Amino acid sequence: MPNDPANPVREFDHLDAILHDLLSNAVGRDDMPEEDTPLGKLTREFFANNWRICCDGLLQRTTKIRVEPEPHPAPRMFRFQIATRYKRKVDSYSVVELMPGPVRGRILYRGDMFENPEPPTVAVLLDRDQAYFHPNYARRQGVLCLGDEQNLPPGPLPLDVLLENHIYPILTYQNRRPAHPADIEAARYFALDPGAMVGLEPVDPLY
Repeated sequence: MPNDPANPVREFDHLDAILHDLLSNAVGRDDMPEEDTPLGKLTREFFANNWRICCDGLLQRTTKIRVEPEPHPAPRMFRFQIATRYKRKVDSYSVVELMPGPVRGRILYRGDMFENPEPPTVAVLLDRDQAYFHPNYARRQGVLCLGDEQNLPPGPLPLDVLLENHIYPILTYQNRRPAHPADIEAARYFALDPGAMVGLEPVDPLY
């Protein structure tokens, strides 16, 4: 996800626009190509295989991640929870608390990502009632920043790769990237407070 440290307001507007588009598309399936076209068949095949491969692979190897897909043969929206401790901060005046977890959220894939591969093709949203506190989580928008577009692999991220290589390292604070924060307050806390990582380390192996 792009960052503009010199202009955080513009960056927040960008996040709002991304979420608006993804959530609008998530209400229905209007952004999916027509089913009887080659692009429509490719898209549906990707989503069907995406879920099947994750079930047969990653979710068979770990008990720390639970995923529930939307009721569709080619799901592109998922509820997930990850068993991990996390830091919570309700607002600027509250103290930072250590919570036992799990962390809950949603994954939303764009249905037109093969027709229009312009990133982002996927968004990761966390349930806001958790008040999850992390440099790479934009609390106002409720979106997890997966990284700069230049550092993400090309093409759509498979669900198992997304969970194991991106979401899990961020939610367990192994990956914090404080130099390009989505939450400046959290970035300062994790960079300067000597007790920031107390209770979060060591990180349990995923499997």
